[in-house]
Amino acid sequence: MNNQINKLNQDFALSLNIQPDLLPLNYLPKLSLGSASCRLFRGDNAVVLKHLVEQNEEFDFCYIDPPYNTRNKFIYDDLRVSKGHSIWGSHAQWIEFMAERLIPLHKILKKNGIIAISIDDYEQPYLRVLLDKIFGENNFIACIAVCRSKNGKGSKPGISTNHEYVVLYGKSSDSKLVGVREACDASYDKKDIYGHFKVNGLFRKKGDGSRREDRPTMYYPLYFDKQGNVYTENLSGDLKSAYPIDSKGIERRWLWGRDKASQESWKLYASPNGVIYVKNYFTEGKRVKPKSLWIDNRYLTERATNQIKEIFGSKIFDTPKPIDLIEDIIDCCCDNNAKIIDVFAGSGTTAHAAHNLNVRDGGNRTVVLVEQEQKIASSHEAFAFGYKTIADITEDRLKRLSTNDNSFCYEVL
Repeated sequence: MNNQINKLNQDFALSLNIQPDLLPLNYLPKLSLGSASCRLFRGDNAVVLKHLVEQNEEFDFCYIDPPYNTRNKFIYDDLRVSKGHSIWGSHAQWIEFMAERLIPLHKILKKNGIIAISIDDYEQPYLRVLLDKIFGENNFIACIAVCRSKNGKGSKPGISTNHEYVVLYGKSSDSKLVGVREACDASYDKKDIYGHFKVNGLFRKKGDGSRREDRPTMYYPLYFDKQGNVYTENLSGDLKSAYPIDSKGIERRWLWGRDKASQESWKLYASPNGVIYVKNYFTEGKRVKPKSLWIDNRYLTERATNQIKEIFGSKIFDTPKPIDLIEDIIDCCCDNNAKIIDVFAGSGTTAHAAHNLNVRDGGNRTVVLVEQEQKIASSHEAFAFGYKTIADITEDRLKRLSTNDNSFCYEVL
């Protein structure tokens, strides 16, 4: 693990007190999920991660929802504030805490692996710096803003914040998002014998190499009728013609040559004023690039709280994530046979989300969870429901999942 630290910028590493190799290592069995859908490690995630590194374990995807350092009294410790650190100020202790976990997480991700981390405004800039150093600036994928509240946090001065972030990094240039499943929504407002489609791409070439003189053979007339059908010949004699001429009167060129346009003219659509577009057809299971802003009522904190109440009968966890949000993150970042790890398991939402996806698409996603055995205060609602540690909550959710669906199998260590 020291080799991982040595890869960090020297000044950056010296500014932190990272000593993961000095952590005590208790014996843990060789990780083998076997027929289990999920394995839960109860204990310190830094220790478990060190063990997984030594076992040369590899994962396709990691999702974590770490403490945000809000200084609030949650069921878990959310206060890691330093006094006057020379470089990182009050954030140093939180950065050290995260670095001790992100370094081994980087190690156990496959070369094409991806990590997704939920965070809010307070530590997001520092998390980005930390991830740039560990994963590399070039492996930054995205910082997605997720709307978690319609009204926002009204108690905060200045602006009522109603979003959080999901920060995505890859292990290397081989790391690619699977993409999000596109729904056949109202944007697919046209239909022909080939299916529903929308028009959102000009058939006229734009940008460099788009002028007529650049590709003279791709400047030719197209013909269209009142229904928007496009042809390369004026078969009926009464069709209107269109040329690749832009709004400034500059002669451009089409995207395809005449032969291809003739064979695939059914993929083209003409507007009433003769602008030619390429049809974008909807296909079942189609994947598209995710947007950087996620707004969906399924992602609201209120929904997450209601889900926790439905599962446990009470709000026994303070900061749950909606199952739907984690489902969409997993589905976007890895295929349906992925090996997934979450070392801040909390109430176990990641395992629940992966199981739902498996049921939905017949996948074989497996999940490793890690949750600490931090004692729950007697004043907390979870304690009144019989939970003595946070890991008790995680384990109980897995038990309930297994009871409701015997296709979900889990092991606890």
